[in-house]
Amino acid sequence: GELTCRVWLRPDLSLGARLKEQGLTMGLHPKTKQKDSWLRYGALKGYIDGIMGTHGALFFEPYNDQPGNYGHWRHHTSDDPELKVGNMEKMYRLIKTGLEAGSVPNVHAIGDRGVAEMLDLYERLKSEGVDLTGFRVIHAQVIRPQDFPRFKALNVIAEVNPYHISDDMRWMEERIGYERCRGAYAFRSLLENGAILSFGSDWPGTSAAEYHMHPKYLIYAAVTRKTLTGQPEGGWFPEQRISVEDCLKAYTINNAYAAFEADIRGSLKKGKLADITVFDRNLMTIPPEEILKTEVVMTIVDGKVVFEKR
Repeated sequence: GELTCRVWLRPDLSLGARLKEQGLTMGLHPKTKQKDSWLRYGALKGYIDGIMGTHGALFFEPYNDQPGNYGHWRHHTSDDPELKVGNMEKMYRLIKTGLEAGSVPNVHAIGDRGVAEMLDLYERLKSEGVDLTGFRVIHAQVIRPQDFPRFKALNVIAEVNPYHISDDMRWMEERIGYERCRGAYAFRSLLENGAILSFGSDWPGTSAAEYHMHPKYLIYAAVTRKTLTGQPEGGWFPEQRISVEDCLKAYTINNAYAAFEADIRGSLKKGKLADITVFDRNLMTIPPEEILKTEVVMTIVDGKVVFEKR
């Protein structure tokens, strides 16, 4: 059948050489190799560390509840003997190969060291004259104070997943302590330092009790910094709360910019794609706690109604 949503593919970073051989660059359909607004090849997805839920995110200091464990590096596999080198040098070469294939890197980095190492690598590339537009640090869950300004300085996008706040806050302080948690899911600090936020749902990489991908859960988490049951009162590190408007920008125009498509989507404007989601209530004016009660009543894609609540 016909697609009713747009798909932006993000292959593994290790596939850069293969994609180059096939002549696939960003924006092209993987089979027709023509520009396509429905199904197209996007950036290359890389990984530098593990995840918080398994004590795998990479930190400068060990986990509070696992002394001696700093997290771990995440390795990319490759048949190229030139790539069987140290972690960051391997990452550097994979990114360079991807750039030659016409694709930018979007790299998973969760712990404060993982984030810092990726920013260091992007800084190295910038010093070589590489345009970092569209480069992303994915998740960026824990950031050191000195690294917040580097996102804007390098023109690197922070692709974040707000729902993790509502779930992870239950055990984060036990795992990494109060001080490091001050820089966890620190969206306000990123915005105040001029970073571009891109919102996404992520997917349940651990055995979370429940995991929600609907945008309303992400917006609620970013605006309130509470669990779905409204705890704690006032929010977890409430100084990092952001506005509904900030969230909507991160979901729309910022995501379009991150995908090099700000000229065709991301805002309601003549000449752009008519992709619209209609809620039953105005997210900008209702109390934040009411966001979870809202429902989508209509979805329009390419000017056609593809969903309507009956």
